[in-house]
Amino acid sequence: MSAAESTPATRVNWSQRMAGILASTIALPLIFEILLALLGDDPFNFGRAGVAVVVVGLTAGGLYLARPGWLNVQRARGAFLILAGLGTAIHGFLVSAASELFAEEVVQDVVGMVTLVLGVTTFAIGCFYFRVEDVQEVIENPATTRPPAEEIAVSTVPGHYQADSSDRVLLEACRDALTIERLHYVALYEPPDDDPAGAPQRVFSVDVFEQPRYRLRQLSPHQRRGLYEQEGLALIELRRSLEGRLGRLHTGRLARVVLDVEQGAIYYYEVSREPARHLVAVTLDQDHVYTVDAELEILKNALRRVLGLPRT
Repeated sequence: MSAAESTPATRVNWSQRMAGILASTIALPLIFEILLALLGDDPFNFGRAGVAVVVVGLTAGGLYLARPGWLNVQRARGAFLILAGLGTAIHGFLVSAASELFAEEVVQDVVGMVTLVLGVTTFAIGCFYFRVEDVQEVIENPATTRPPAEEIAVSTVPGHYQADSSDRVLLEACRDALTIERLHYVALYEPPDDDPAGAPQRVFSVDVFEQPRYRLRQLSPHQRRGLYEQEGLALIELRRSLEGRLGRLHTGRLARVVLDVEQGAIYYYEVSREPARHLVAVTLDQDHVYTVDAELEILKNALRRVLGLPRT
């Protein structure tokens, strides 16, 4: 299962989780009624407590049985929060500006019950997103393993790579981004220093092709590295060609290309424009195509910070 598929899989039971959290809040109306009875010296109002329990219970039961789609509940959540916020604001205004409207006991009960149900539901939604979404993030982005330093191949290009410049920091950032499970190759390309408008040249590349799990019988790690270096230049040229064609559509610059292949993906990112710096990366694991894409966006912005450029 790919990372793209993991999101729906982990959210299959989201409505059941939300229903469980909502059902657990049924105790809140009962506690409120007990406090009102103790503080107000009034008898326990079974009717008011029963209405709250029934409304919240039916909502929880409906969520559990219906299992609506995630997009539908996002829209429903947005609509509920809008109405809840508007209703609370109107309630607060009327209490402060026209308190005589609440003199009738029936009005007090109705408004109090509506406010209580809104509060309990908002509380449950907050609990759901505070707890469940954190777990979702962990599920979608499992921990990775840093490859041992001796298993990371660093290839620098004499004449283009300068160890006493920002190139060293850029290389270290790319090397630190490599993982055994997800990101397996990163290369940086840029034009010569004396010709900012010239053809891009590889400055350095880092990879974990020496890892036993990624070795191929047909290719040695060195051969594989060389082929990716060549394809990196071809991908940059392809990006330039596509950008020229898309220019007729007034879409702006092409800043990212993802080639989703059967065994992983090859990525192109534009790091900077003047001079034009290009990032080419590879994952060999199809399960992490989308996760690596997000991680490369973070890496690109880290490289821009090293170069003193704003985040894009």
